[in-house]
Amino acid sequence: MSQNVSILTLVENAIAEMDNALPARNQTAIQLQEIIAAPDYDMQQILQIIESDQALTAEILRVANSPFYGGLAEITTIRNALVRLGGTEVARLAIAAVEKENYRVRDVSLGKLMAPLWNHAMGVAMGSRWLARRLGYEDREHEAFIAGLLHDVGKLLLVKVCDDLKERGIITRDVPEAVVREILEAGHCRHGEALLQHWGLPSVYRKIVRDHHSEEIDEHDTLLLIVRLSNIACRSLGIGLESEASLNMSATAEAHLLDVDDILLAELSIMLEDSFL
Repeated sequence: MSQNVSILTLVENAIAEMDNALPARNQTAIQLQEIIAAPDYDMQQILQIIESDQALTAEILRVANSPFYGGLAEITTIRNALVRLGGTEVARLAIAAVEKENYRVRDVSLGKLMAPLWNHAMGVAMGSRWLARRLGYEDREHEAFIAGLLHDVGKLLLVKVCDDLKERGIITRDVPEAVVREILEAGHCRHGEALLQHWGLPSVYRKIVRDHHSEEIDEHDTLLLIVRLSNIACRSLGIGLESEASLNMSATAEAHLLDVDDILLAELSIMLEDSFL
């Protein structure tokens, strides 16, 4: 345990020393969010931003042609994607693609955590958006997607700090995965909230990052309940680092407060399984 504490202390100290040197949010993601926040946004702006980045264009086309989004005809251009999926959905995919680029580290052992962390973030984002639509909150779909995508951003920050400490030789040996998991669980809500505050993101997202594991649930915060339920669904299916197959989603307070029945929960699970498993 002393080894765990010493590594945790190194990580906590490194974050404390960062102060205003915390990583900046990607400007492309910021631009896209600002565009679709306007009720009468111009899809041409979305097209220009995406097509100016070859890697982003390729990723959007890849995802748009995945089984989840695919139609009868293959999507070969971003303009085609905008026509079939709509500007808001394409912008969501672009924001996700931009965020995915953050899930890279130099250390091989830490790198093994990146794919599960990303799959969980994307799974909770898709599940949250799906739930928002099915529960009649279409006007909050985008908020739900972004909230789900960012809910565990504190874990990403902590892994990045561990990677930096190893690169600088401050941590001189491989950190056992069990220790990394302890570090992530211990501080990801607190550090994630601080990171979103540093980025200047709205309080609605900061609250979700802070409270998505809280024992006390704000029964009036629909968006928080949706993200929490999507998070539970992903954990029950093993989408991410945690796998808790014994979780009974229908017995959760989140399902009860949102009035989600067993049929809807089964449909949610099928959607997530088809997308990630």
